[in-house]
Amino acid sequence: MTAKIKLRSQLHLLTGFMAGFVLAFVLLLYVYDVSRVTPYWSSSSTMSTATARIEDFPPARILCMVLTYPENVESLAKTVYNTWGRRCSRLIFASSEDYEPLGVVGVVEPGGGGYEDLWIKTREGFRHLWENFGRDYDWFLKADDDTYVVMENLQHLLSGFDPDTPVYFGYKMSRYNVSYMSGGASYILSRQALHRFMTRAYESEVICPQPKKMGIEDFYMGVCLQNVGVHFVDSAQALDGDRKPKFMPLDLENYMSDGNYTIPEWLRLMSVPKVETGLGCCSNYSVAFHYASRERMFLYEFLIYHLKVYKPDQISESNHRNRLTLSDLVRRFPLENNSYVKDLLQMSEKPDNF
Repeated sequence: MTAKIKLRSQLHLLTGFMAGFVLAFVLLLYVYDVSRVTPYWSSSSTMSTATARIEDFPPARILCMVLTYPENVESLAKTVYNTWGRRCSRLIFASSEDYEPLGVVGVVEPGGGGYEDLWIKTREGFRHLWENFGRDYDWFLKADDDTYVVMENLQHLLSGFDPDTPVYFGYKMSRYNVSYMSGGASYILSRQALHRFMTRAYESEVICPQPKKMGIEDFYMGVCLQNVGVHFVDSAQALDGDRKPKFMPLDLENYMSDGNYTIPEWLRLMSVPKVETGLGCCSNYSVAFHYASRERMFLYEFLIYHLKVYKPDQISESNHRNRLTLSDLVRRFPLENNSYVKDLLQMSEKPDNF
């Protein structure tokens, strides 16, 4: 009788072990292809959906508002339109003049869209979005025309947040003990955050600075949103297991040097995340880089979406399978005509047109 009980216990233990193994294997199949870094808030609060892949959910509807002005339309704005802007759910340029081919909308008076009018243009740009698209999109990104945005990484970052909660993302800074998100690095408002800005802050001179020349756009936006109960989410804290900044106020090249001279003092003084340089400066899932020239935007586009890197197993497998024989080599790459290099003493030091 004792032997039967012992055998039964062993069978129960084995059955439990096998069931656990199968369950773990199934979970592995579901989550293996998901990034190792997940949206911070989803790691513990949504355990019932832990086995769902990001691909199972529709992508967030992101409206991108890019601030520009007429002199930049054919250069920077057009480059945004031809690169990362194509991956927005909708792309709108806010300027002082309409330009239909690129979807540029004049939101301020002609001639009034320069740097000194940045706060006015931002306010009126968001007003235009709210009045025309406020209920059609989940998130509203504000960027400058010299900012490059990796939309897939932004989608991943936002996947753990509900657009119907008041949320404000970006590179967190502090001035006069007031928090805000860097405007140059770009920032993003949830649908609810935009709703609160437009219905409670926009018209109130008590809690939100009104239009003025040389207004500090990003700082003012932080003041307005803080006063209407919007939650500030520092992108450096938004992914579980990744504490690096993801919205960068400077061009990437500034961070690559190990010297302090590439980082301006104002950024070190006002930055909430620690400013680091070198290869460890930024998140591998970075979202945005500021001060990107037209050429730099195309460089980012090529490196991210076109450049391919072979894996070691692919290199050996491909090369051995397609290795050229000598006859193949002669046929495909015949010897060059070397009649001009037989007597090096007769060659000039350099070509005449060198």
